Amino acid sequence: MRQKLTIFIGFFLLLVILIGLNAATYVQREKTPDTETEPNRSTYNSGGTGTQAFYTLLFETGRNVTRWRSTIDVLRTEKRDPVTTFVIMGPTRRPFDETEWRQLFEWVNEGGRLVVADRAPPPEMTAFIKGWDIKHNTNDLELIFGIDPADRKQMTDGMSASRPVQPSLFTRNINAVQTSRFASHISAVWKGGQAAGSSEDDLAYPPEIAPYDAPVVHLVGGQRNILTDIKYGSGSVVFLADPYVLSNGGIQLVDNARLGINIVTAGGGLIAFDEYHQGFGSNQNRLLQYFAGTPVTAIFLQVALVAGLILISRSRRFARPIPEPEPDRLSKLEYVSAMAELQRRTKAYDLAIENIYGEFRRRASNLFGLDSRATGPRELATKIAERIIAEPDELEGVFQRAEDIAHGDATNRKETVSIAALLREIESELGLSGSHAGRTHK
Repeated sequence: MRQKLTIFIGFFLLLVILIGLNAATYVQREKTPDTETEPNRSTYNSGGTGTQAFYTLLFETGRNVTRWRSTIDVLRTEKRDPVTTFVIMGPTRRPFDETEWRQLFEWVNEGGRLVVADRAPPPEMTAFIKGWDIKHNTNDLELIFGIDPADRKQMTDGMSASRPVQPSLFTRNINAVQTSRFASHISAVWKGGQAAGSSEDDLAYPPEIAPYDAPVVHLVGGQRNILTDIKYGSGSVVFLADPYVLSNGGIQLVDNARLGINIVTAGGGLIAFDEYHQGFGSNQNRLLQYFAGTPVTAIFLQVALVAGLILISRSRRFARPIPEPEPDRLSKLEYVSAMAELQRRTKAYDLAIENIYGEFRRRASNLFGLDSRATGPRELATKIAERIIAEPDELEGVFQRAEDIAHGDATNRKETVSIAALLREIESELGLSGSHAGRTHK
């Protein structure tokens, strides 16, 4: 017990030392400021490039909105509260693979609305829109280094407001939308046709294609197509050429908030912002994420290592194994048999009679309520004769002879066996056979 207490105290002191060393050597990392070179478009981010303000606006105004932290394949299997509009704010921190893009466009084909706010969507995504060559021509991205996304002047310097080019659900109650000067230009060219080069002409489609099947431009600013809607099967894909419009830094400008609401609520139903590809997947350990960047994770791992070493050291032998002590397995019967054999071999017949007659007298005296130490052969024989068919004188003679042998008179094996057999017979008639020592007759 004392050894275990010492180990426990030592482990506790080691834990205190580890905590102290980690706390002393820990240097808190400064929060990395948001930049347009490495943006964080998550709805959890309150920085300039995040979209927490837009998500909060939708939530607090009663829109059915959620943060999507599951894999893409769940979109098609979710039946309890199906998603009707899926929003991707790019670029994402975790890239989509080809299987995820395929699953996403299968969901769109079945009637879903995909909203993509990105200056340069991955070509793997636009390749799924068959028949149209979708391109995002970027502008001034080489000047994006050193720009503060929360600084309105730096982000919008020289960029005129975008205006609706036609009335639609997306442009309802919209007078102007302010994009950043880094907004891209969306062009959609029919692969069998020829691009003309200007904004509306870039969306040229062959005569045999109905206009409502072709991409539709809703906003144009600075000779750039800012918002385009493309039909895809039973659903549609909406491209917003500048995520700054919906970011915390730009959502408050002119009609940016109204445009964002129009885009994500046009399809009705549940609106889901993709957080899985922003690094908040459901398969990640939220506890480790919570303590990320603190010494708690290092302390936990170090304590686990020390505990493992202690368990390993305690479970190993450092010398030869010590045999376990042999328990005493001799029963009372084995003991009696051994003593009987010893008495037989040494011809200690007097000792045998002493043991047998002494036990008989004690048990018979208890039967009649007598004191075995004060009861003589005569009195005991009389009591027994009253109980069984026997002559008191004969019984007294047997008892007296047994006492004489026990006190040292010579005897032989034949007489010893005879006296022992007679005593066992009397015990049987008295009902004492098999009784335990000290048990009275009932």
